[in-house]
Amino acid sequence: MANNINMRRVQTRIQEMFQGKVDMTDFPNDTNRHFETRALAALALIMTSGLEVSQASAQITDGYHDMGLDTIYLDETQKKLFVVQSKWRENGAGSITQEEMTNFAQGVQRVLEEDLAGANDKIIAKSMDIDVALTQMGYQIHSIFIHTGNQKVTDYVLRPISQLMKKTNDEISTILLFDEFNFKDIYSFLANGQEQPGINIDDVILTNWGKVDVPFVSYYGTISAATVGEWYKNFGNALFAKNIRFYKGNTDVNEGMKKVLLQEPEKFYYYNNGIKLLCKSIKRKAKDSTTTATGLFTLEGVSLVNGAQTTGTIGSLFLDNPEQVSKAIVMIQIIDLSSVDTETATQITRLSNTQNRIENKDFAALDPEQERLRKDLAFSHYSYLYKSGDKITNLEKQISFDEAIVALACLNADISYTVIAKGNVGALSEDITKTPYKALMNRSTNSYVLLNSVLYMREVEHCLQDKKEQVNNNRERLVCIHANRFILHFILKDKGENEKFNMSVIDKDNIRNNVTSLIDMFVDQTTQFIDELFPESYPANIFKNLTKCKQLEEKFNIVSHN
Repeated sequence: MANNINMRRVQTRIQEMFQGKVDMTDFPNDTNRHFETRALAALALIMTSGLEVSQASAQITDGYHDMGLDTIYLDETQKKLFVVQSKWRENGAGSITQEEMTNFAQGVQRVLEEDLAGANDKIIAKSMDIDVALTQMGYQIHSIFIHTGNQKVTDYVLRPISQLMKKTNDEISTILLFDEFNFKDIYSFLANGQEQPGINIDDVILTNWGKVDVPFVSYYGTISAATVGEWYKNFGNALFAKNIRFYKGNTDVNEGMKKVLLQEPEKFYYYNNGIKLLCKSIKRKAKDSTTTATGLFTLEGVSLVNGAQTTGTIGSLFLDNPEQVSKAIVMIQIIDLSSVDTETATQITRLSNTQNRIENKDFAALDPEQERLRKDLAFSHYSYLYKSGDKITNLEKQISFDEAIVALACLNADISYTVIAKGNVGALSEDITKTPYKALMNRSTNSYVLLNSVLYMREVEHCLQDKKEQVNNNRERLVCIHANRFILHFILKDKGENEKFNMSVIDKDNIRNNVTSLIDMFVDQTTQFIDELFPESYPANIFKNLTKCKQLEEKFNIVSHN
């Protein structure tokens, strides 16, 4: 009885949220079953990426020839491509069948292989998003199966997606993720998600605080890092109820924060962007805070929407080093939602997590060698865009720093730089005072070499794109996608020692002819070699693995000497 009642509640809530927002024009006479399935798929996006209802509904790909994928969505903030399958169980019983999971895994595999042949127009429209997720650094494919059954999927049924994950992921990187949401998860989210009471915190002390009254009330100031540590100790991830991400643990950025807290806690305020809270209400205890130097507040319905990494880092360190953490202060903003509508609150959360952040590469603009290269390239009638925010608007006469650092890495005789360019491109410019940056960008860096390397890289990318559209073999198609830096390395091999390459701009037609004559051979041989050496490895990971790339390099060297 209870299950039936709860199922009706979920069904009613789904209708309220998605009616009129989910496109049903392709099923005008059979809207109920397909509507619920589509709404459920959109709900998965709301649960995982923080999209609004209308935004999530617009991502639906369900229909004839949908490859077993009801939703595909590229989240550039989280750097994830979400692929979702949904199943509506009217009685709220059971789970996912093995056939359903197999079909889903096959659809995910086709996404990984960019094999969209025969797919519907909604899927085809997502091809550029899929390409971004597969070719750009740091992206993951987040596969989700959401259903209204009351049982979790068994390990046996999970085998198709588990095997695909094992094949795709390795010790170098995790490309494919999987989550299952069942009725319990759905019910909990709908019951608590937007209406979650949150956390109540009393006696919050703000120093040097201020207040903004319009268009809605907000307080700002500083807070002891020890207080933040206590919050994390007491509430954990519950603090991040409305955040689009939890604490990620020992990332490079978080480790950097820990270092500052341990070694220079008094400077933490200056190095950190602070945290932002949303509260259902904020009450100031005026009698205990008569000046703006110190204010005492009670916060109700707290959710931290920005600064999860800051909070988690402070919290994890606070447990073992409370005295050291207590020496640091944190910037804080607290927004009172009592007069804020739900849509605005959602936008605050989303936009707070999509602000531009300073990347390591941005510091390259401080290197005088970049300005020297800009001036040198001007004599070749090329604009060199090395400052953050500069966008290429004319491929014929502009090149960027991002292109230059990757092309020079692939030109380098040491293949380890090529592997970095593929697996962790940010490391190339992580520290402009040290290798690898200094090995690529220094006084001896030749502007002609830089330019010619970029022009070769562009042509390689162009040829590989054409090749990818022509081949039928999935393995070969993946080589075209993921071996781009590796192939560029071999095409550029020894070019740096060529006088013409060093002293003049190579004619684009000559570059095109050179690359075109080589690309088929390199794709064919690379595919052959990885099939021989690493038949079970997913190509995306092979070219991020230095050991495997050295093995491939050895194979190519043997062939070239015979």
